[in-house]
Amino acid sequence: MALPHNPTFNAGTDLVSEEAWPVGTVWHYTTAAGLAGLVGGKVLWASAMAFMNDSQEMHTGKAVFDKLLETHAGEVDPHIRENFSYMVQAALRNDRYRTFIACASRLPDSLTMWRNYTSEVGFAVALDGTKPLLMRRQRRITEKMIGAVGYHGEESRQLVRELAANGSADFAWTPAVYDPAEQYKSAYAALRGIEATALARAESREMDRHELDAIADAAKVLPTFKNPAFRDEAEMRIVCGTGIHVDLMHLKHRPGRYGMIPYVELGIPEDRSQGLEDEPEPMADLPITGVVVGPTPYPEEARVGVLELLRSHGHETVPVIESRIPFRS
Repeated sequence: MALPHNPTFNAGTDLVSEEAWPVGTVWHYTTAAGLAGLVGGKVLWASAMAFMNDSQEMHTGKAVFDKLLETHAGEVDPHIRENFSYMVQAALRNDRYRTFIACASRLPDSLTMWRNYTSEVGFAVALDGTKPLLMRRQRRITEKMIGAVGYHGEESRQLVRELAANGSADFAWTPAVYDPAEQYKSAYAALRGIEATALARAESREMDRHELDAIADAAKVLPTFKNPAFRDEAEMRIVCGTGIHVDLMHLKHRPGRYGMIPYVELGIPEDRSQGLEDEPEPMADLPITGVVVGPTPYPEEARVGVLELLRSHGHETVPVIESRIPFRS
């Protein structure tokens, strides 16, 4: 198969090998419908954590933090225990229904991923994982939405308007942590960071980090912990969320095995400063750098179909590779 020139990969190596692709490449496994959404819709879905395939999502991380708190509570300075406890509980209070996760893998041709995340024929889409993604604004915020939050003071309502105007934060790909020792180490460091901040405040010293930053650091660690049973997935994930006061700008719903699943769309807005009217904000192309066609009895037809899809959306130079894993009916 002749491959077009593309500087993003090393054509002299096996293209279904992780080593053939630039550091930071992530592979999102999906169905044909998902591929069409990535290429044509220019967005990646991030589903609410409560609806992930691992039923213990969030519980894994919380269990690690709870164990540390149980075994090391005596190490915390008595003068700051109340504030320390408050900050820790704030970090652990992640809403599983408003924390959204998009999943990928470091591996371009994984039997585990083909089995778990694709259908009759699946696709692994290579994305440049060094480029952060943002939550797509689906609708402009209205005064009715602001009023529903419950804020009555004009100052508070104006803050909501400003947050809505700023749009989404940048969200980066992060590796899932499977090793219990690494989970323990990361959780311990996060708790020590909270302790240091609480102690500096109690002693009226200048804090290296603001309390909210220390809480946020711990809250970001929590969703990266994953049950070791899923280690074969070599998962990379984007964990994102939005405040309850502006979540309706981003939120969508789709049917799934649990009923209605809340999710958000991730991508790269064409113009982050552009005002929003009644349509979702325009998105630029996702940083797609390759596609692997999964095991199928019709590899050539599947490959050509992907090439045509890519070509129709201006991705003529994106390589399409066939899986090396044999199809079994």
